[in-house]
Amino acid sequence: MGQNVRVKRFATGCIDASLRACGGFLRVLFRLLGWRGISFLGKLAGDCLFLADRRRRGILEEELARLFSGRRERPGVRTIARKSCEHFAMRLFETAFFGSLDRRTTEAAARCEGLEHLDQALARGKGVILLLSHFGSFLLPLPFLGFRGYAVNQITGKQVHRGILAERIWLWRKREADRLPVRFRQVDRFLRPVYHALRGNEIVAIAFDGRDSSQWAIVDFFGRRARFSTGPFELARRTGAAVVPTFVIREPGGRHRIEFREEFRLSGAEGPEHAIEEDVRAFAKMFENYVERYPCHFGMVLYNLRRMPADQATALFLDA
Repeated sequence: MGQNVRVKRFATGCIDASLRACGGFLRVLFRLLGWRGISFLGKLAGDCLFLADRRRRGILEEELARLFSGRRERPGVRTIARKSCEHFAMRLFETAFFGSLDRRTTEAAARCEGLEHLDQALARGKGVILLLSHFGSFLLPLPFLGFRGYAVNQITGKQVHRGILAERIWLWRKREADRLPVRFRQVDRFLRPVYHALRGNEIVAIAFDGRDSSQWAIVDFFGRRARFSTGPFELARRTGAAVVPTFVIREPGGRHRIEFREEFRLSGAEGPEHAIEEDVRAFAKMFENYVERYPCHFGMVLYNLRRMPADQATALFLDA
């Protein structure tokens, strides 16, 4: 065994031991503070991040100014940027405690509107594509539904890790997420698990603005040309599954509102490619309306996409 291998194993063991200890500490902390207490700690961390990291703040304000060019005055961008940092940190803090959630705590963390739309879609018997976006605490609908007895699957793309630490943290977070009544399915090339879940009339959650797709439609988004995946709409047409748009909004006081919208009606335009492009365009407009109303729920996504290496993700905007 080479020395490099021994060093890597030693480092991995130390990291894993530290993360296990951290996990135990977090569960105790969650019992002491509760969901809202954890959210408040996240808010404080977000404020510190905004004040301390001038470079991040500058990039974030620049991206927000470009997004809302002609719609918002520059002074408003500073406020949105600060709230974006707060919401980002709050989401990270909350996600770290997902392994401690149960039905009672998810009910304390969130309320929902439009659950009847999801039930009506499931009544068709062909499964549901829960169309999420990287907007707000977008993973929260998964445990919220799972603890209520819904069969929920989350589709994830290929994972790319920068170094041992990032890899072990991701594995630790995955183990915490595996405590939830949710099946996380990594789909790189084969969609068989997705088709199987939909045939069983289960829920499959997919991110509309995910960057792992190989097929894109270019549509208008805030007056700019943006790429969005055609995958969810192609899947819906192939399987007959219903598409239920879902958004998560943080309300004053730290509680979330999960909005299950009416079933998305696929375009009846002639030609499959044109129809799918119309689907993407229509959903992008719906998504734009939410970002316009709650920009701080999306601000850090713009920053993260700006900072992500070009060989690891497809840019959202063509003029990026």
